[in-house]
Amino acid sequence: MHRSVHSAISFLLASGASGVLFADQAVNDQMVTSATPRAATVSMPFVEESAANIVIDGHLDEAAWSIPPANPPLRVTEPDTLALSEWSTDFRVFYTLRGVYVSFDMVQPAKTLVERITARDNVSEVRDRVTVNFDMSGSGLYGYWMSIALGDNLMDGTLLPERQYSREWDGAWYGASQRTDKGWSAEAFIPWSQMSMPATAGERKIGVQISRRVGSRNETWAWPALPDSRASFISEFPKFTLQGVNPRSQWSLFPYASATYDRVDHEARFKAGVDLFWRPSTDLQLTATLNPDFGSVESDEVTVNLTADETFFPEKRLFFLEGQNIFNTTSRATSSSQRFTVVNTRRIGGRPRRPALPPGTRLPLRQAVQPNELLGAAKVTGQRGPLRFGLLGAFEDENSFNVDGTEYLQDGRSFGAFRVLYENSEGDTYRGLGMISTIVAHPDVAAVVHAADFKYLGRDGRWGVDGQVLTSDRDESGRGYGAYADISYNPRQGLTHKLELTALDDTLNVNDLGFQRRNDVREAWYSLEWVKSGLKRIRDFTISPFIRYEVNGDGYRTNNALASSFNFKLNNLDEVEVSGAYFPQRYDDRNSFGNGVFDVATRRSLSFLYRTNTAKRVSVYGKVNVQEEFVGDTTYEAQAGVVWQPHSNFRVDLKTTWFDRNGWLLHQEGRNFTAFDARQWQPSLSADYFPTARQHLSVGLQWVGIRAQESEFYELATDSTALTAVPKPPGPADDFSLSQLSFQLRYRWQIAPLSDLYIVYTKGDSRRRDYLPYSDLFRDSWSDPLEDQLVIKLRYRLGS
Repeated sequence: MHRSVHSAISFLLASGASGVLFADQAVNDQMVTSATPRAATVSMPFVEESAANIVIDGHLDEAAWSIPPANPPLRVTEPDTLALSEWSTDFRVFYTLRGVYVSFDMVQPAKTLVERITARDNVSEVRDRVTVNFDMSGSGLYGYWMSIALGDNLMDGTLLPERQYSREWDGAWYGASQRTDKGWSAEAFIPWSQMSMPATAGERKIGVQISRRVGSRNETWAWPALPDSRASFISEFPKFTLQGVNPRSQWSLFPYASATYDRVDHEARFKAGVDLFWRPSTDLQLTATLNPDFGSVESDEVTVNLTADETFFPEKRLFFLEGQNIFNTTSRATSSSQRFTVVNTRRIGGRPRRPALPPGTRLPLRQAVQPNELLGAAKVTGQRGPLRFGLLGAFEDENSFNVDGTEYLQDGRSFGAFRVLYENSEGDTYRGLGMISTIVAHPDVAAVVHAADFKYLGRDGRWGVDGQVLTSDRDESGRGYGAYADISYNPRQGLTHKLELTALDDTLNVNDLGFQRRNDVREAWYSLEWVKSGLKRIRDFTISPFIRYEVNGDGYRTNNALASSFNFKLNNLDEVEVSGAYFPQRYDDRNSFGNGVFDVATRRSLSFLYRTNTAKRVSVYGKVNVQEEFVGDTTYEAQAGVVWQPHSNFRVDLKTTWFDRNGWLLHQEGRNFTAFDARQWQPSLSADYFPTARQHLSVGLQWVGIRAQESEFYELATDSTALTAVPKPPGPADDFSLSQLSFQLRYRWQIAPLSDLYIVYTKGDSRRRDYLPYSDLFRDSWSDPLEDQLVIKLRYRLGS
């Protein structure tokens, strides 16, 4: 008990000192003029587990919560005014040898509380919630974040320097919230066994940062105040010391059983398997899965893509999410505009490699899009001193295809990845140097990738460099080389410059296990972001201009743009966004699908969006967009949506998009192109009901219908890049329709942390059809889908 009292007194004194140290942040007034003062390292209060006796229910009525608050007043970080928060937030934290306990006791008028229950990890919902960020390395190298929303929704993920948040991790921790007489409260228990940390004898150091989201004001308050407009983040967390935290070996076993009834093939399938998570020490974790079932319990977004560029879909499978951040080698692994990653685990168990078929034989579409089954997979992640490492292996089962009554067998693929990363954060700068190697093996083809990556972040994150040098070797295309680097400069709070440089030769290809938009490119992309808050007529604004220039290996200018977006948050929390772009004449070397380079006319685009306050029970938005097509005609787009949330546990989201395309240029065959006049209708509906925060009944419908009529015909010249208008070639009309459908009715019951019962009915279709009315397109997809199945799956966590 003497140890607990001594820690609490030290904590109180240091917390008061830290309040003085952080008080001067407001005078920065949008300027990072010097190093941010850092609070002194303090001892975190320790309590014996038997004495803690905390029930995680959101009520802060246990004696252990009588320790003093750990924080000075929070400051407003979104918008980034750094003003003192109006309502108080008392954050308390202590630890036992099993884990860390945190609580938030918050003052807030009852009429301003925003409670909304959603699925796990929904961070985009505007509502009241609290977040605690942990730097488990103690030196700004890696960490975790956990959030609790009013209503008991939990959110979590990983954190890499300086502010790379990821939701691709789910931990077995406990959190709850309650309304109180003065506002609301929240508490959580996070076992040490759920988080990786360095092997340390004796004293251990971790960083902690907290934030509070106030939904009615659409504001974020935090301590320490490190807004998004500031470059540094995890490296500036206040540090706390712990004694004797070296958790014993931890294990978790996840047996599962599933039953699937396929209504297309009229057959039932039953599967059982197991996932194993073993952490023999704080800095090492081994995971394995045997006979996994990665069935359809979550649907991907419906997208229409008739271009040569692939669409990226995020990972949703728990086994591959756990410990995934070590394989994200650079910030482009999570970028939406410049995504490039050597390891994209969605390739594992993806669409099968097609078998060799006799001439004139065609593989049925349904079989071509069915995912591969996995025999098993294993992964090791850990740390030794300044080195972090990861090893991944996965093995697909053999595939069987039935074509015209004949069975064809195709071997599955084997995947492997090895990653090692050296990190050093001495002197308030971050330096990282890593390498990664991957292999995809199949009897018909093999692909190997080797890459070295580097990262540097100067003091306070003012300067940063992030990049990779890599080579690939594929049996089908040979060896390729490439490199890219991203340079960022943050002269002051609210202003960021970024220069992205890329050089890839025409044979570099990481797409067997990774994701790469294209090769054969030299590109420079400069962008600027200016954020300003504390204004009178509007709450804040963000201006984001960029300029892009890209050429291929033959010197053709394949992409260039000058664009900017202007986002304004009004004082009533409505949002306005205006964006425009100018695309000078360029060349396209991809959308002829290997048949040559063709001219693309100068184009312009302009869009306008208005969205009402999303914290209201009813919010609406509308968007209009005008964009010129490749051959000079114009496409018009209109979007409208409404979100209705009459109760905290019930929500309906309805939206629709309409495209009026004129001169939509699509490749047909050889050197022939057709320009279409097309109409595209894209409605979607989702409804969510939560009987409790751990039960979720949802229904979602997304559909895209396209009706396209031929209008003009073009031929690519053999001796130039000109697209020449020509008479209609002989043959039937090129008119077509396209229908994509995704429907899912899903019930999920979280029996315990990471233990779930799923009952999921899924229907999906994606086919190009004859020119038909919208009603016929939808009816055909609904009555004759490619996928129509019911899945019942039970997964339960056993462990220490």
